[in-house]
Amino acid sequence: MSGESKREAARQRIAAKRAAEAAAAAAAARRRRTVVGSVVAAVVLVAVLVAVVVVQTHRTSTSADAAAPANTSGNGYVFTVGQADAPVTVDLYEDFQCPNCKALEDSTGSTIDDLVTAGTAQVRYHGMAFLDTDANDDYSTRALNAAAVVADTAGTDAYQRFHDLLFADQPAEGGSGLTDDQLVGYAQQAGATDASVAVDVRDLVYGEWVKGAEDQASKDGVTGTPTVLVDGEKLTDLSPSGLTAAVTAAQQ
Repeated sequence: MSGESKREAARQRIAAKRAAEAAAAAAAARRRRTVVGSVVAAVVLVAVLVAVVVVQTHRTSTSADAAAPANTSGNGYVFTVGQADAPVTVDLYEDFQCPNCKALEDSTGSTIDDLVTAGTAQVRYHGMAFLDTDANDDYSTRALNAAAVVADTAGTDAYQRFHDLLFADQPAEGGSGLTDDQLVGYAQQAGATDASVAVDVRDLVYGEWVKGAEDQASKDGVTGTPTVLVDGEKLTDLSPSGLTAAVTAAQQ
């Protein structure tokens, strides 16, 4: 083999060696990137999972720690009026800003009162708050919070009186809603005269509880107000005669 041929062969061997070394280096780099990428992905996943756990824990603790009024019954979102041994139960789902709820109270409220007084029916009030607006300064929430304050400090009979007062003086839908001062005045008129009432109404002390009440109504399958159930059956005729007939039928 000539000298030139030997030099060419040597150059080819060197080139081949360098190519092999470059390929090995590239493969090693790819392995390192894969490992690092996997570690980063794992760290991100752990971080996401930790964040989810923290958020869920925070939500749970917030819900558990939220102030709740005394004198509720059932699931903690119901105010019950009437004798415990009444043969029929009437459930009312209402929003204090709901015009149709006011119409029900105007037409059938006295019939409900008569059934309770006679011991024929026990009434369970379920407050809802879905008609909040900026214009009414979240009146539905403020009104239900105030009702909860009344029940907490003065009992469920006072709650019913407050309930009736708010519907009798319901503000126009789309208007500004009753003020906190007006709510405090009606609370006192209903019998909730404790010094803490004004503070708790203005501080929205049961604001989180109100959200829970709204959520519970949704879980109960209620999609609008007023919703009236007689012994668990939805009432379609909300007139005084319709309610009386349903209560009479439930007793048989």
